[in-house]
Amino acid sequence: MLSVGLLAGGASAEMVLISGQPDATTAAPAWNDLGNTHASQFRWDAAIEAYTRAIEIDPGYARVYFNRGRSYAALKQYDEAITDYEKAVTLDPSLKGVVDHYLETSLALRYPPIPSGSVVKGSWQPGNHFLAINNAKGTSDILVALAPRGSKGATLAVYVAKGFSHTFEQAVPPGPYDIYITFGEHWDMKTRSFAKDGGYLKWELPQYFSGSPRLGYTMTFIDYRAIPSGWSYSLSPISKDQFPVF
Repeated sequence: MLSVGLLAGGASAEMVLISGQPDATTAAPAWNDLGNTHASQFRWDAAIEAYTRAIEIDPGYARVYFNRGRSYAALKQYDEAITDYEKAVTLDPSLKGVVDHYLETSLALRYPPIPSGSVVKGSWQPGNHFLAINNAKGTSDILVALAPRGSKGATLAVYVAKGFSHTFEQAVPPGPYDIYITFGEHWDMKTRSFAKDGGYLKWELPQYFSGSPRLGYTMTFIDYRAIPSGWSYSLSPISKDQFPVF
């Protein structure tokens, strides 16, 4: 039989095993309860420490990941919170209804939304040549980067969320460009990458923007699993390292 006592001392509290040998069915819930006590007192670091001990004893204890995630979120450690929320639902899908609100809140704070159609880098030049990006039926958010032919750096990058389309009447400075695309979820302005990468692509042939009125390019993104008959594309997968700096 395991009994658990609370040892108060200084600014922290510790679990003390009074007798018997610890096991996952009793020790892990005890550490979880101690974490809840700390959390109720806004002692987030101590709560995280207790929850972590519970996880070390029982790595499959779904609810304790959720509890630790809330403590991480209280400390604005959103990456850790998101990881714990997702782990909780993976271990116990029945928690999804409880966890979803907390997960969405942390995602929104960690990855603040930017307007679809935002120019992440670059500037448009006068004229009515265009670049149209149609992601209305796409399955991922996308970022299209244009690098002058032969350059390793992009002069223009445009973000378009799934479900949106944008046409830029004042578009790219004239010249030949290599066109690159990355797609995924949760665009991170700090790292300039997707938190959940879907992949990186390069248009095989360089494209020339002439600057002539009414001339330009329309890119239409669709579910790659359902390409209509007669459609073709010349996009080649590339590594993250091959994607241009912008």
